[in-house]
Amino acid sequence: MKSRFYKSLKSNSIKIALILGMLFTYSATWAQPDGAKLFKANCASCHKITEQKLVGPGLAGVEDRWGGDRTKLNAWIKNSTEFLKTGDAYATKLFEEYNKSVMPAQALSDDEINAVLDYVKAGPVASPGAPGPAVETAPVAPAPDYSMYWLIGFAIVFALLIKILIDIRRSIAKVINEVNVGQTESVDGFFDGSKKWLIRNKIVTALIVIFILAFGASTLWDTLLGVGVYEGYAPEQPIKFSHKIHAGDNAINCVYCHSSAEKGKHSGIPSVNVCMNCHRGIQQGKVYGTEEIAKIYDAAGWNPETGAYEKPEKPIQWVRIHNLPDHVYFNHSQHVVVGKVECQTCHGEVQETGYPMLQAKPLTMGWCINCHRETNVKMEGNAYYDKMHEELKEAHNGQEVFSVEDIGGTECAKCHY
Repeated sequence: MKSRFYKSLKSNSIKIALILGMLFTYSATWAQPDGAKLFKANCASCHKITEQKLVGPGLAGVEDRWGGDRTKLNAWIKNSTEFLKTGDAYATKLFEEYNKSVMPAQALSDDEINAVLDYVKAGPVASPGAPGPAVETAPVAPAPDYSMYWLIGFAIVFALLIKILIDIRRSIAKVINEVNVGQTESVDGFFDGSKKWLIRNKIVTALIVIFILAFGASTLWDTLLGVGVYEGYAPEQPIKFSHKIHAGDNAINCVYCHSSAEKGKHSGIPSVNVCMNCHRGIQQGKVYGTEEIAKIYDAAGWNPETGAYEKPEKPIQWVRIHNLPDHVYFNHSQHVVVGKVECQTCHGEVQETGYPMLQAKPLTMGWCINCHRETNVKMEGNAYYDKMHEELKEAHNGQEVFSVEDIGGTECAKCHY
């Protein structure tokens, strides 16, 4: 009886695996990078396909300028900041020529970059019958439309899955019917039987009651401790800003936008002028298109058609996420510059967080104290601690490593005033 069920289940599982394998192979076969679409999505906001400059240099002849070496060019496109560290002469010259403006890192594979370069190499073509210079249009023939084949394929797969699920249902029903044959109903219902069992087993019953009371008290205590803790708080913002795109994909340093984090108590909210440093040229986003960037233009009073500030500025009403109590003192510069603490320690992996931004850590007093107890002070090569380090080593018989707690980091007056 059971063997027939397991054989049926095994046979149908093999069918499902084969279908999924066919779908994977089918999708992989037709998934080819489209250079024209990739260029428009990732490059067109800063570069033209001709020699004309936009925000960055025109891309016509870009491979020749890089000596025909696509390996270096690919590395530059993926992360120009890292590639500059190699000391490449042409990369350094390009960096200096454009006032040391860093090209944002591009989250593209080698195949996608090569597709864009092939598209650029083909160059702009003239529209049929149009006089004058060539017009910048897509030189690649339209991609073949396989939508009908996809629909037919999915219809076949859907029909097969329905057939397999019906077979499995029938097999399960047969097993249940065969198991239930000859079974008699219990005299006592569930509740009556449970009541009798609890009366007969008084010690076990007492232990269960004690466990329930302890669990309830623990749950109540944890709930009370969570009052005023906003871990996971992720409010809607007036502009859908994605840290993943900016800090992750484009590798923009946190302090480029939050410049006061290295200089004072607060990290600061970047002004709209900081946004416009890049978005005067980048007019279309990867996720939201022009919709969210248009809100930046509206706040800045910028007209992208004329390339001028023609309207009054408006403040962007950002919703604050991280908010410590008024009686708590926290200084960003002390942690970022002196303590050399990474932003991710308190704010989570912001480079992997899309929209909306959230409070990734509890930021409670206990959480901060544990950090001070477990984190060693980075004193070596840190001029701020030179004198203190020597005094501590002398007082602790040559000990080299000290935690934040060792230098008074858990004293009440350090954070409360």
